[in-house]
Amino acid sequence: MNLIKRFIAALVVVLMTASLGFAQVKKTGYTGAAFLKVGVGARAAAIGSATTSITGDVNQMFWNPAGIALSNNAWQATFTYNKWIADINHTAAGIAHDFGSLGTIGIGFISFGLSGITADRDVVPGFLSGSFTPFDTQTSGMYDYLDLALQLTYARNFTDRLALGFSVKMINQNIDEESAGSFAFDFGSTYKIGFRNAVIGARINNLGKDLKFFDIGTPLPLNFSVGGSIDLIRNESHGVTIMADATKPQDADQLIFTGGEYSFSDLISLRGGWKFNFSGVDDKKRNEFDQREIKASRTEEGVSLGAGLKVPMGNKKLVLDYAFTEFGLLDNTHRFSVNVAF
Repeated sequence: MNLIKRFIAALVVVLMTASLGFAQVKKTGYTGAAFLKVGVGARAAAIGSATTSITGDVNQMFWNPAGIALSNNAWQATFTYNKWIADINHTAAGIAHDFGSLGTIGIGFISFGLSGITADRDVVPGFLSGSFTPFDTQTSGMYDYLDLALQLTYARNFTDRLALGFSVKMINQNIDEESAGSFAFDFGSTYKIGFRNAVIGARINNLGKDLKFFDIGTPLPLNFSVGGSIDLIRNESHGVTIMADATKPQDADQLIFTGGEYSFSDLISLRGGWKFNFSGVDDKKRNEFDQREIKASRTEEGVSLGAGLKVPMGNKKLVLDYAFTEFGLLDNTHRFSVNVAF
């Protein structure tokens, strides 16, 4: 009971910290390091990012760090490839190992970038030559950009129901020889109810220092979520699980992420997800020049769908996952993940 009380007290402190951060920034899209908002893992994307209550999955290091808590000295490894909007390459990988009573330790990375972009350089008129130095001092006709996050995650099952975890991340953004870096922390918990495999969870992501380009700082995309999942059906042949997250980004309104997963014989899975107050929602903004009201979609993102296949290999298990996300006028996205458990 003392452990539970300490956990609740710590969670209250985290919530207060998060609420202070949310109060400071209200403009949509104001935060930096936007690549951290792009979901990692095909399964997570397919269930509409309703991931907070998922347990025993190495991909949770990118969502709720408590969810990577394993047992019996197990190993898990994962790799995800995502062809994001505008042909941006989005990849992530991670590996986690259970060290018994010491807990589970994982390491991972996220890479997000594009190469060979045509450069449109600043040109200083001849009569101003030598009077000032432009920001753009590069001369090549092409440039690259790369966002990178490296992280270390720790989680432990403190009881047969409660798991706690945290991640520390090193973040770097680089574009055309200019770079900015920062550190961030994630904290999370999961609690198994003991009824129909129900789990509740909470997480806070990207609590850290501002990123700075040219001495201009932008906050990291701080995000707080609580969520739950429960089995509606679970027998030898069929399983149906639903999950939902209440998510509050620092720079957006309250969002509700929902998803569902059907599995057959624990071999084949079909998934779907939808984000309420986000997908398919019209927003109102005002033109900064004449204050006219402008109607626009909050996002082009729509429904998410996916499937998974588990391939037993002796004492190992290979899992192949795929996710499709609709993006309206933008490019639809396709994620592929490979997970290995041994």
